[in-house]
Amino acid sequence: MDSDDGEDAFLDENQEDQIDDDSEKEVEDGKDEEDEEEEGFEEDIEEGAHSDEDVPKGEEMEELEKEYRELKNQEQDIWRNLKRHKDEDIQKGQAVKNQRALWDKTLEFRFLLQKPFSSCNRLPQARVKSLYCSADSEVSEAYSDLIASSKKTLDSILELQQALVANNPSITRFEEANSMRDSKQLDAPGSSVGDIDEEWLQISQMQSRMISYRNKAIDKWHRKTQVTTGAAAIKDKLHAFNQSISEQVSAYMRDPSKMIKGMQQNKSAVAVFGNVPCYTENVKQEETCANGDPELLDDSEFYQQLLKEFFETIDPASSEMAFYTLKRLQTKKRKIVDRRASKSRKIRYNVHEKIVNFMAPRPADVPPTASKLFENLFGLKTQKSASVA
Repeated sequence: MDSDDGEDAFLDENQEDQIDDDSEKEVEDGKDEEDEEEEGFEEDIEEGAHSDEDVPKGEEMEELEKEYRELKNQEQDIWRNLKRHKDEDIQKGQAVKNQRALWDKTLEFRFLLQKPFSSCNRLPQARVKSLYCSADSEVSEAYSDLIASSKKTLDSILELQQALVANNPSITRFEEANSMRDSKQLDAPGSSVGDIDEEWLQISQMQSRMISYRNKAIDKWHRKTQVTTGAAAIKDKLHAFNQSISEQVSAYMRDPSKMIKGMQQNKSAVAVFGNVPCYTENVKQEETCANGDPELLDDSEFYQQLLKEFFETIDPASSEMAFYTLKRLQTKKRKIVDRRASKSRKIRYNVHEKIVNFMAPRPADVPPTASKLFENLFGLKTQKSASVA
């Protein structure tokens, strides 16, 4: 009996162990199934997420491609603009180079003309010239050759000026705008072709054609230089900063007599052929000899300014030295001073001009019967008698 009971207990224990193992296997299998289900669920979630992300990624790619194309077009536009600006800068540089070369040639031509211009002041004047020409035929032929060569030079300058004006369309536009005003000025009385020399008429016409364009161009570049140099910020310091160049020139040319007198040379300063120098002790005669002669012109100030600018372009350091050297070589105008009038050795007085429409008082004799006549006319006699009564 005991052995049977032991076997039954052993069997029960084995069954229990087998049941426990089966239950553990079932639990493990359940866990595995749960893990598989979770993994499948996660995979499903990930697949759904990927499928949801496919749509916005395609739109983003399209937007990125669109932005890339826009940036590429902008870059191409920038390169085209840079190339165009580069071509424009090259053209501007070439134009400035041509202008500079033309200006240098013009300056050279002006410097070559200075010597004959200053020497022509020594030529005999009108009355003495006729005597020279009548006395010697060679002198007359030389005068004719000189006039012919001078006319050819002037015609060449006018032709060159005409060609330069024709190449600039801006001058033509200003000329068309001012054609009516210019025609009125040329048709004014006293300015007919028969009264004016042909060369002077051409010069005046060219001046009238260029004056509007010249003023506009100078004022434009004057404003630009003021802005770049900061001179436009200076106000109420100098009146010239508030005026354009054309206004300053027109204000200066309102009274050109002072400038013309400054350009006229004294007869005593130039050794003119056929003229006797003035050696006199009379102050009035000395003043007449010292006054400027309209036929003796001196533009040394303008010439020296051109030389100074030319030296500055070559060597700015030596420009000041060259300018003062030219100043020392310039002929100085001697001021007329009466040296005998110092130390009260001569009476000083000013001559007054004659008075116009003025008459000094003249005393008039009154007739003796005038008082009685006025008393009878105005009743003074009756009034006196009434007051006495």
